[in-house]
Amino acid sequence: MAIPMPMVQDIRRLDRQGLSRAQIARRLHVDRGTVAKYADMRDCSPRPKTDRRYGSKIDPYTHLVDSWLEADRLMPRKQRHTIKRVHERLLAETDYDGEYSTTLRYVHRWREANRSGADQQGFIRLDWRAGSM
Repeated sequence: MAIPMPMVQDIRRLDRQGLSRAQIARRLHVDRGTVAKYADMRDCSPRPKTDRRYGSKIDPYTHLVDSWLEADRLMPRKQRHTIKRVHERLLAETDYDGEYSTTLRYVHRWREANRSGADQQGFIRLDWRAGSM
């Protein structure tokens, strides 16, 4: 949990005045580790989050999975690949060694991105002319 900026300023001011970190912690009712963290900090401006995404294990096989899922669009709904079947097929037919959850996330993203117009709307508006049933 972050502490309020005025408290951070108090920690830094008291540290510059020469108080020990234990004294600062007692005076401001915070942990000594928190005092050390903010006293040693050179720049208190918030850092932007770093992009931790790296290549996924499924990346080399996306063209193959895309072709399977694209072919499934022409098939009846009951005959399409399930995510489990896509994962099993990847393991059997290629040297893919990724986890099921990786396959799950990729197929979910693919289906969301390639959803047809009829699937996106989800309903049909009923219009009734006056005097007819």
